[in-house]
Amino acid sequence: MAQTHQCAPFTQRLLSDASHETDILSLLPASKRTENDDLECLTAINQTADVMRWASAEVNIDRLDDIHDWLWMVGRPMPPRSLHHQRLLNRAIVVTEQLDLHLVWASDRIFLKPLPRFLLEQRFWGKYLCPHEAPLADTVHARALGFLFSYAALIMHESDFRIAKEAHLIPAEVQWAAWRVAVEQLLGASFIYRRIDRRFHYGELRLSRLNKIYFFWKTPLRGYMSRWNQYGSFFHDNFALLASSTVYIAVVLTAMQVGLATEALQSNVVFQSASYGFTVFSIVGPLAAVALVVVVFCYLFISNWVATLHYSRERLERIRGR
Repeated sequence: MAQTHQCAPFTQRLLSDASHETDILSLLPASKRTENDDLECLTAINQTADVMRWASAEVNIDRLDDIHDWLWMVGRPMPPRSLHHQRLLNRAIVVTEQLDLHLVWASDRIFLKPLPRFLLEQRFWGKYLCPHEAPLADTVHARALGFLFSYAALIMHESDFRIAKEAHLIPAEVQWAAWRVAVEQLLGASFIYRRIDRRFHYGELRLSRLNKIYFFWKTPLRGYMSRWNQYGSFFHDNFALLASSTVYIAVVLTAMQVGLATEALQSNVVFQSASYGFTVFSIVGPLAAVALVVVVFCYLFISNWVATLHYSRERLERIRGR
């Protein structure tokens, strides 16, 4: 049994005795969405290979790995701040089951993935997550270890522990004393950064910057996380920015008009040229901006419409063919 547990990051028992005595596969989610958008249940999996596939899906951060060289723009290379500090920053905790959204924050919220039970069970680590015992487990092991490391930073004090319990981020049976010992074992084994996935060298990641990287570079015109769940919100956001810009243009035009009324600037060729150029811009600029918003909307609408039709056709054919 010791050999089975030797690759687990801690030896401290965190789950209850009842959980320890159950089949470790019962610690996994009840169902999972496949690549074809079907639902797969635990009774359909075939031990090690499929369990690894399930575990890999739970700790999937491929989207962040694809832009790792840009993460310095998105967050700092430091552990995330604790849960009580997140509340000091007025951030609401929003639960997500996607690890690539874990620790991603916007102005008033931060996304956190709850700790799955299987990562708190030494038997699961020993049987499925040891790189030397399960093929292709190195990446999953490093990501799972990094995920645990993030919680070592999030839950530093007993107040953080209580917040985690209130938000259902950790199983109800985990006790504070046991958590302290597990964190000590996790951090004390060896230099942690050599063992965790490189994504977790960074802590909190800013959603707005992730959206910009994906919008302009990775997936043009589509962000990391969709900002607009309705077309109305798309127009609201863009025309609100356009309205603010129009107010600024009006202020500048008024100032230029006042300047042209003064004797000092009436004969100033440079100022008159600048006034002429900005006047033309104030007419053409908003029209061009509106046209650009309409073009982007048409592109998004048509691409979404085509994608929906294509997906619906394939999906229905797959369902009827069974």
